[in-house]
Amino acid sequence: MIMGYLKNLQKELAIFMISIALATIFFVISQSWWQTSYNNKINAVADLNEAKQRYYTAISQKQLLKKFEEKYKQLKADGIVGDEQRLNWVDTIENITTLNKIPYLKYKIDKRETVNSNQISQSYPGIQLLKSTMTLEMQLLHEGDLYTVINSLHEKAKGLFDIKSCAIIRNMTQIESLVDSDTDKNFSAKCELNWYTMQKNIVAVPIEGAY
Repeated sequence: MIMGYLKNLQKELAIFMISIALATIFFVISQSWWQTSYNNKINAVADLNEAKQRYYTAISQKQLLKKFEEKYKQLKADGIVGDEQRLNWVDTIENITTLNKIPYLKYKIDKRETVNSNQISQSYPGIQLLKSTMTLEMQLLHEGDLYTVINSLHEKAKGLFDIKSCAIIRNMTQIESLVDSDTDKNFSAKCELNWYTMQKNIVAVPIEGAY
């Protein structure tokens, strides 16, 4: 009887040990599966956040590029980027002379040259700044005509310019008062303007075999 009891006890103990082993294996597998699922979820969230960041960055870059593209087109239309608008300058000067009845206006435009500036080269390495000097010689009825010419160029001509120098003198005459003057050439003026344009730097490609 005791032997039967021991056999039953051994059987139950074996079943108990097997149950513990199975439970342990199930727990380990479950823990591993949960950890894997958790890691996958973390990675999926990270991938989603990264995708969202790339999306928002792409939108921001697109908006920024559109803004710069519109600004570039505007600068090009204004005659600041690209080729010089010499024909426009000449036409504008002639229209100003006719419209404001300037008795005499002579102009000369020098050859365009590069503006050498370390600051521009460092800040805008892909941009080349150029200038052309325009000389204006005028005979005027009164001093205000000089302002009219310069201001009209600023408003109507394409491009960007600054005044390098400008001088006006009263012409020698026997008449003390301009009211009694019978000429419309009471003043002489001479101005030098620097017209600026910008363009992309052109990088020379070396030719193989050239010395």
